[in-house]
Amino acid sequence: MAEVVSFSAQVNGRYGEWVDRLRPGWARVDLTRLAENYRAVTAHAPVPLMPVVKADAYGHGAARVTRWLESLGAPLFAVAYPEEGIALRRAGVRAPIVVMAGFGPGQEALLAPHELTAVVSTAQTLAGVIAAARVVTQPLPVHLKVDTGMTRLGFLPGELAGVAARLLETGRVEITGLMTHLATADEDADFTREQLDRFDEAVSDLAGRGVRPRWIHAASSAGLAYLRPTHTLARPGLLLYGLRPRPFAPDIPVRPVMSLRARISALKEIAAGTTVSYGRRWLASRASRIATVPLGYADGVPRTQAMEQRGQLSVGGRRVPVAGPVCMDLTMLDVTDHPGVSDGDEVIVFGEDPTAWDVAEWAGTTVWQVLTGVGLRVPRAYVEDDAIVGVESPYLGQ
Repeated sequence: MAEVVSFSAQVNGRYGEWVDRLRPGWARVDLTRLAENYRAVTAHAPVPLMPVVKADAYGHGAARVTRWLESLGAPLFAVAYPEEGIALRRAGVRAPIVVMAGFGPGQEALLAPHELTAVVSTAQTLAGVIAAARVVTQPLPVHLKVDTGMTRLGFLPGELAGVAARLLETGRVEITGLMTHLATADEDADFTREQLDRFDEAVSDLAGRGVRPRWIHAASSAGLAYLRPTHTLARPGLLLYGLRPRPFAPDIPVRPVMSLRARISALKEIAAGTTVSYGRRWLASRASRIATVPLGYADGVPRTQAMEQRGQLSVGGRRVPVAGPVCMDLTMLDVTDHPGVSDGDEVIVFGEDPTAWDVAEWAGTTVWQVLTGVGLRVPRAYVEDDAIVGVESPYLGQ
């Protein structure tokens, strides 16, 4: 663990220890806020939580985030693929890890050695688990997925009993969970209730056949607004990271955990008629002042035509417009109306203001894509109570 110093001192002082090796752009991940969010969601939900930490914990850094949530009492975690679960095991996570999106042929051999719980949701994963069960000494835990309307992964309700029977007849598989995925929990309440009705029927049908898993779950962050008495687990993601689903969201007070930041690396005075960035689509209608920021679309600043036209970043608490297409490594801003802006001033891509939701709306994308778009080359600075407890980057120390 790094020496604990104030975050401002880290930026102005210790930050200088590695700025020569990394350009001045970073993500600030507030572990105190993450804890507050976890407690707020836990207080709201009448069931245990399985935090979703797939896609590098939505860009926040899965190892650090998962260990932190485990220390707060999270009983199990959800990832998408086995390699994510294996990385968490190597990082020291001991709690159960559920692999939700599936695994490829041959990856079933990874489940037992790394104590991963597979979600059985396709003919291929069913065959893989049955094959893996032949060589294990302890029963393999699995969650069974039913497709109630997402039309992606999962068995149709009419297939579920047969799949459960095939798993149990191996004698070496334990069905510890039953789940579904809500397609419109943040958009369409009526269809969400239809899905949950189908899910309840599936739960009841399996119970009538003697299959009563411990974990019954359907609720994502938005789905927390629709918890049924049959549910024994919820799997929030976005809420834990401090962003509420829109337009439907449970009334839980949370704050953004991550902010993406950089320092202005160049300022240019340009004449009217000068163009900026690729394609020469941004044309200065007056004498202008352009700031260059060392973060681009490889780092988490979306490159879309909508972002080019409407996007804004924050400098000194003031929103300023993006000037021209976002580049892979750099973004330009029009700071003409803010003469006090200087070289080295801090720029916020998203955080408190603007939020990741703001950026998503400007770019015409989703907040999930904005968060998970923060690239690995962006160092994560982890803080507790405004004191830094570590900086993580695969490029540090080189």
